[in-house]
Amino acid sequence: MHFYKSISLSLILSAALITGCEDDDPSNTLPELIDVPETYSFENVSYTGQTDRQNQMEEMTTYVKSANAEGVVLDLEVLTAMWKNTGDNANGNFSFSSTKQLKDKCFAPDQPLIESYLRMAVNASESTEFGSNGVAGRITSADGSEARLYDENGWEPAQLIEKTIMGAVFYYQAVTIYMGSEKMDVDNETVVPGEGTEMQHHWDEAYGYLGATNDFPEDTENVRFWANYCNGRDPIIESNEKLSGALRTGRAAIDIDDLEIRDQAITVAREEWEKVVAATAIHYLNDGIQNLADDYERNHDLSEAYAFIHSLMYNEEKSITNAEIEEVKALMGENFYEVTAEGLTAARDKLAVIFGMEDVKTLL
Repeated sequence: MHFYKSISLSLILSAALITGCEDDDPSNTLPELIDVPETYSFENVSYTGQTDRQNQMEEMTTYVKSANAEGVVLDLEVLTAMWKNTGDNANGNFSFSSTKQLKDKCFAPDQPLIESYLRMAVNASESTEFGSNGVAGRITSADGSEARLYDENGWEPAQLIEKTIMGAVFYYQAVTIYMGSEKMDVDNETVVPGEGTEMQHHWDEAYGYLGATNDFPEDTENVRFWANYCNGRDPIIESNEKLSGALRTGRAAIDIDDLEIRDQAITVAREEWEKVVAATAIHYLNDGIQNLADDYERNHDLSEAYAFIHSLMYNEEKSITNAEIEEVKALMGENFYEVTAEGLTAARDKLAVIFGMEDVKTLL
């Protein structure tokens, strides 16, 4: 049995109010309401291609991180095969077969950037020296129990690869491609068993890139990639219900062919997903400030922060300009061994102003 909540059109217009409850103020409630389930419990939901790509990303990340161990040297041919899914199983390097791949869904101008990170990982793994300013290599944690691989500027390739692909593939495809006109202005009458209409299927594929189960936000245990970070920011910005509520509302609107509400849900979903990206970047900048004297932790934190900041560019309706993204990066600095608390704080504060998070910037 599915339990439904009524959401008014006026609630969808405000990201802050998209909580799934009826508005108690009659003057702020439109007469027509749509039923929205509390989880993504719709008929004919399928996003296997997105699941395959996320599984590929997990196995690719595991391979890159294997080089954190001393003596492990990465193979560029293996990484490239994973990136392109050569032979439908990365030439035997994936544990499963699929016709899907990461590269062909990547924001095209940033494909060379990701490939440069693959080379960075290989080059750093070949180092036999301890990582330090100007020297690529492994750095151990303060207690000596773990190690991570960094390049000569303190950039961690494992984080740059994973988080940039999360942005340039998962986030970009969800909010710009699948929520865009080319994927939304399609048939919404002919039902394919197991997939629904073409429009329903495209919306479900956008949902699939979140990395949540259909039981999200009730299920916060089985989350990965963006859903994991959405859940991480939830205590401060209530991101779980806001983002998933917009995604559920959009699908419910498509089900009754209400394209006006669907389009408003797209705007809210883009805005709420963007807030998750920005809040996560601020979170890791805060960690970098806190761990300023610790090469192992600081470089890790700032590699994540940098990739999340860069990922802000992929949203078609983004609240930040590309120039502002570059300004934030510049405030961080390109050498993570030489960053300052002042520069990182300025980068954090600039993001907080742009995204209206000044009141919570130190809490994220």
